[in-house]
Amino acid sequence: MINFPSLIVVMKISTPTGPVAYPLIASTMKRKDFEILFDSRDGDVVLDSSVSLVLDNLRVHYSLISRMLVFHPKIGKRIGVWKMGSASDVIARAVMATKRINAEIVYVEQPDEVFKLLRDGIVDSALVTNVVDGEVVEDLLPFYVPGTCGAHVRRFEEDFLSVYQEGIDLFKEDPEGTSVYVADNLPVLRASTFIERLMGRSALKVEKAKDYSQFESVVKEVAQSIKP
Repeated sequence: MINFPSLIVVMKISTPTGPVAYPLIASTMKRKDFEILFDSRDGDVVLDSSVSLVLDNLRVHYSLISRMLVFHPKIGKRIGVWKMGSASDVIARAVMATKRINAEIVYVEQPDEVFKLLRDGIVDSALVTNVVDGEVVEDLLPFYVPGTCGAHVRRFEEDFLSVYQEGIDLFKEDPEGTSVYVADNLPVLRASTFIERLMGRSALKVEKAKDYSQFESVVKEVAQSIKP
């Protein structure tokens, strides 16, 4: 009798290096049964902003992180936004379109540059992460949003849910220590204090996405209107 070695298939999760990856990285403190593919779309599960998933025609199966973006100090007439055509640009324009706000967008190439625009009085508002106070994006939109960040699941659904929830639980149990671990294991430089504050002020909840057809329609319509 010939004994063939068993083939172990490891779950691969694709993610950008941004906040949606933080609970995933945190879970590697305890879990070693999956692989992270940074800046890829090839994984069994794909994580990204909900805007980016929609624009890539990837179904948002789960909402992961919500209430992460704010207009600081509130939505104004000249809004600093990172990068034309980015998910931030699309969501800012979606809010402006649905609220019928006539505002000018001023673009920056690096996210932190929006604060310099604010200090210099070039803009009176900026779309940024919730490490500062402001008007939360979800509160300004009149329809359901499947999270700031979400997941498209091709297979290994239950395994993924377990892994991501583990990361969320670690942030809740030990925010400081978990943030230090994530900062040390990110492929980009991020201060652990930033990670801790961002995760602490965001809604971390793995939740099956509801009907987001209105969100999808507005996002795609707005994205088509953006011209360099």
